Amino acid sequence: MGIINRLKTIRPEVDHAPKINLVVVKANDPEVLTCVEQACKEGRVFAYLIDSRDKLSESLKDYDLPADSYEIVDENDDQQASFKAVELVRNGQGDAILKGHLATGKVLKEVVNRETGIRKAQTLSHVAIIANPKLEQLLAVTDGGLILQADENNGKVIIDNAASVMKALQVEKVKVALLSCAENVIPKLPSSVLEDKLSQELSGLDPDVIVEGPLSIDLALSPASAKEKGYNGQIKGDANVLFAPDIVTGNTVSKSMLLFGDSQMAGVIMGAKVPVIITSRSSSYEEKYASILLAQILMLDQ
Repeated sequence: MGIINRLKTIRPEVDHAPKINLVVVKANDPEVLTCVEQACKEGRVFAYLIDSRDKLSESLKDYDLPADSYEIVDENDDQQASFKAVELVRNGQGDAILKGHLATGKVLKEVVNRETGIRKAQTLSHVAIIANPKLEQLLAVTDGGLILQADENNGKVIIDNAASVMKALQVEKVKVALLSCAENVIPKLPSSVLEDKLSQELSGLDPDVIVEGPLSIDLALSPASAKEKGYNGQIKGDANVLFAPDIVTGNTVSKSMLLFGDSQMAGVIMGAKVPVIITSRSSSYEEKYASILLAQILMLDQ
């Protein structure tokens, strides 16, 4: 089952939920418009499409968006378009932001602006939700898209953001594996020391969230490996969140699953007042659409 169907199965009420207002920054992009068209036709979103009115109006002739499902906000400049997107959210008109054809940094600059931004948490972090045919449940990987290096402060927020997403996906017991090369603390490996500290500090704070590490990926995801190695922790191959010590690890784990593991992904940035969808230019239609669906699910509990 692909990620779109798995998300719908987990939260079937999303098909009958009220529309969310999706703010699309620099919307004049074929794949973005295709996803928005589908979401509008299904009654999932009302779209604010921010871009050059003339160019976008011409492009929309190739699509079949219902006339009452969108509004064009005329702005060609990337930075000003990003500002207007955040302004719509700040004014209560936007429930999620989708990045279109522009650099990620321009959107995030406005999101975190101290005076006019919409930052809610101390740290923004990216949460990738992965559907893998060998795993019974969806898997979150964080952070492979935003935070360069985890530390004691942002690490706690990264974990909290991921736990929030998994709880929205009806996970009763969130199991966060702090990824390393081994389950024992290696003093000369700073990330291993950090993960041991995070594990101890967060232990028992939330009865619905288990945080354990350092932990190798086989012990995190393979019950057989955990049994063979005699690992007796709380996570025995059944982690549903992988915490990466740095962006390289998180990005590599996610993309390896996509490239070689027949997986599909949805992704969202957490920590702002609304979900922010930042997908790469190489992302598939399924990933972009699934990310919109994930944002809609996150808004169900607001």
